[in-house]
Amino acid sequence: MTRSALASRLLRWFERHKRDLPWRREPRDPYHVWLSEVMLQQTQVATVIPYFERWTQRFPTLETLAAAPLDEVLKLWEGLGYYARARNLHAAARIIVHERRGQLPRTVEGLMALPGVGRYTAGAIASLAFGARAPVLDGNVRRVLSRIFGLARPTEAELWTLAESLLPRRRAGAFNEALMDLGATICTPRAPRCSACPLRALCKAYAGGHPEAYPSKPAKQQTPHREATTVVLVDGAGRALLGQRPRHGLLGGLWEFISAPRAPAGAAARHRSCPPTDLHPSDLTDLIAHKTGLRVKATQAEQLGIVKHAFTHFKLTRRVWLVRLPMPGRTPPRTNGYDRLIWATPAEVERLALTRSDRRIWEMYRARRPTLFD
Repeated sequence: MTRSALASRLLRWFERHKRDLPWRREPRDPYHVWLSEVMLQQTQVATVIPYFERWTQRFPTLETLAAAPLDEVLKLWEGLGYYARARNLHAAARIIVHERRGQLPRTVEGLMALPGVGRYTAGAIASLAFGARAPVLDGNVRRVLSRIFGLARPTEAELWTLAESLLPRRRAGAFNEALMDLGATICTPRAPRCSACPLRALCKAYAGGHPEAYPSKPAKQQTPHREATTVVLVDGAGRALLGQRPRHGLLGGLWEFISAPRAPAGAAARHRSCPPTDLHPSDLTDLIAHKTGLRVKATQAEQLGIVKHAFTHFKLTRRVWLVRLPMPGRTPPRTNGYDRLIWATPAEVERLALTRSDRRIWEMYRARRPTLFD
């Protein structure tokens, strides 16, 4: 069967079985296509849909997104993870509105000039929103192509070339979506439903009897583990002290309770801002002073619990302590490692964009708060 026949068979299947997704409403809104592709990076469709719907209600146009403060953008993204996506969306929207009169670029090259837009996202937007003959290559497409052509360890360059060679002259966007849908619903990583696949007769992996072996997976490496000590510092007015992480870097722009990494076990010398598991009150006192410049007595510190969180490249365990001040807290003189420090009321904390683990810490604190205050 020729490659054009392959495309025809796949497109016929797609017409009958394509997923009904909110960003596929016709006529296609390029902004919605772009937003969905960014949200879907490293995130399942079922998770993305409610975020997409809330986002488009609050920011229905590029202009409304560009006009919003970054704090509000991050708050709406809270819980979706990979927050650089939200920061880049916001930055790119401002470029489009202020420098391009609100018009999203229509070419792969133009789209890739925007913050956070790589080759895959550019190809998806160009083909789905503007009908450009541009290939895409996400995890689903990689798997489908590897299995059909029996490629155990294909390189990225090989797969991009293959994806481009398969594109039909017309309906490139529909073909790209068909490949993605096939990978998401039929040609799944485990237990693929080969009996329902429109390309089964062409699939070398199926013919070999071991479709799950394609593409081969690299040996799994041990995930590094890190530990941190976190202090929920609450003043006599019931406000909590939070720091905003630097805008660039991991979890950039999000708010967290005062936290510092724990010194590695067996270190010859440990910094006072990195207390060990068996904390002495002076360790918390020094941590707070190091991060905020505030000198407080942590003699009545109480352990709230432990919060664990898995990132892409490491796992984090946070040991959380509560330190209460008898008087209203004063303005911190230092912001070591933070862009800003604020004393926030419970209502204000709810409105801040917290990291996922800090949201859990806040819930942990609120669950115990009635027993901690008269």
